[in-house]
Amino acid sequence: MDNRYAGKEVNATVLHSDAHITCEKKCDAAVVNADTLTGACNYPCCGGDIKIPVVLAEFVIQIDSESKIRLNDLAYEIKRIEKEVFLTQCRYIPPTDKVFIEGYIRKNIEYASRTCSHRGAIGGTIKDTTVHIPFKAYTQVNFPNKPQVKPNFPPMVARYFDEKRMGKNIREADRSNIEIFNEPVFCELEWSAVFDADIDDRGTPIEGFLNEEEFQEFTDKSVVYLCVKLLQKQQVCWPNKPHHGEGPKPEPTNIESEWSFPIQDFLNK
Repeated sequence: MDNRYAGKEVNATVLHSDAHITCEKKCDAAVVNADTLTGACNYPCCGGDIKIPVVLAEFVIQIDSESKIRLNDLAYEIKRIEKEVFLTQCRYIPPTDKVFIEGYIRKNIEYASRTCSHRGAIGGTIKDTTVHIPFKAYTQVNFPNKPQVKPNFPPMVARYFDEKRMGKNIREADRSNIEIFNEPVFCELEWSAVFDADIDDRGTPIEGFLNEEEFQEFTDKSVVYLCVKLLQKQQVCWPNKPHHGEGPKPEPTNIESEWSFPIQDFLNK
């Protein structure tokens, strides 16, 4: 063999050997599991034509609040107070007619802070402090539309005689557990109004100025009015939708329970 081609033949042999090793690599791809699913039966249930938020009640609640506010610096005059109301909780307790409301009044207070005073004049800068004044209240609501809240049924157990009919069979029992899921009652704050009085009861007179004093704390008395709307998503039938079938138009189907009674019925019992 010619020595000029000896090296090339060796290289070709090596490349051929690497390719052979690559083709022999193990493949891990496979169908791990496969099942053919059977069909599941379903049963028609009249749930209404549409599900929309229904207004349960709308009312105006008055909340009175008194608080002590401390400013960041001494002030000799409050220029402006911007007030906003926020609700953090609005909770209806079934089957009563009570609603618990919680929130706060956000007040941004702009005030004048003295930097100098001389010859009948006071110089200062405008500063501001923002405070959150919390409030809590509950109110009794007259519901034109009753909330639809249904509790779960108690679990039930069925037992059987043993083989000798001398007692229960501890190896066998039938059980049932039914859960009902309700739409929550929620609130919308339609509007709010705040009327307040700011009383400086711990001021220090400014020397040389009649009826001028500095203060850092003052008492805030507020009367708050909230217009609250209670809503709940409910399934209802469209009144003018044509009904195809025999008999009257069916109403939405619900699992009946004993928790949707008026609270007065419970008190009468």
